[in-house]
Amino acid sequence: MDNSNSGGAGHDLEFTTTIDGSVKQNVPIPPPTNSVLSAMAASSRSSSTPSPSAPASYTPSTTLPGFQFSQSSHPTACLFHILFKGLAFTLYMLGSKAMDNVMVTVLCILLLAADFWVVKNITGRLLVGLRWWNKVDPVTGDTSWIFESATPTVGDVNANSKFSANAFDSKFFWAILYITPVLWGICFMSALLFFKFQCFVTLSCALALSASNVYGYYKCSTDQREKWNQWMNAGAQIGVSAMMRNGVFGWLGNRFSGSGGGNRQQVPQQEPNVLPGTFA
Repeated sequence: MDNSNSGGAGHDLEFTTTIDGSVKQNVPIPPPTNSVLSAMAASSRSSSTPSPSAPASYTPSTTLPGFQFSQSSHPTACLFHILFKGLAFTLYMLGSKAMDNVMVTVLCILLLAADFWVVKNITGRLLVGLRWWNKVDPVTGDTSWIFESATPTVGDVNANSKFSANAFDSKFFWAILYITPVLWGICFMSALLFFKFQCFVTLSCALALSASNVYGYYKCSTDQREKWNQWMNAGAQIGVSAMMRNGVFGWLGNRFSGSGGGNRQQVPQQEPNVLPGTFA
């Protein structure tokens, strides 16, 4: 072994690198990317891509669920059925703050008269196929009241039919017709309790006109008469059963308890022993 050669370079390591160009690789080398940014970009692309089962566009409905006038056959008649009532009620509640009481009374009576005419001659005929009116005999002068009802047809309207029944129109008509005198009656009782005598003229006209329409259409509709009779019979049965429970059964219970109490032996009560003396 040659010590001279190993003495100077024996402690150094030499590495030799060679490249073999004969081997070809077809695997592409991806560029360096940030894993977090790439995940966010992929999620945004997947969310922006529309699903094939989802609808392309959505238009929210602006109609309230309970007030879908699209179900009505006569939406304009439904509007006028409640229009003059609402105006008269709003004017009665808030009109005194903006104008004189006399002007409020005059405008309310005009609105109530318009509502009475519209309900009597237009909305009742279009919405429920009912009409009531009076006829004066020119010879004798007697007044006869006439109550008419058209035969409703459900489904297709044939050539001989004059009225097609609509469930929404019927419910809307009768609900507003019955609620109106109830509201005016509450206002009348409130005015009576708080001594608002200046409101009696308006409230009397409102009650008279609304109650007249209720009575006239009640006489026209056989179905409403049957429902009213059912309500009256049910109320009478409830009242009779309540009277039977509270009156007859209570009377019988008192009778039996009284008769039973007469047979019982009364035990005389002894007076407690009293010890004479004084207490300090």
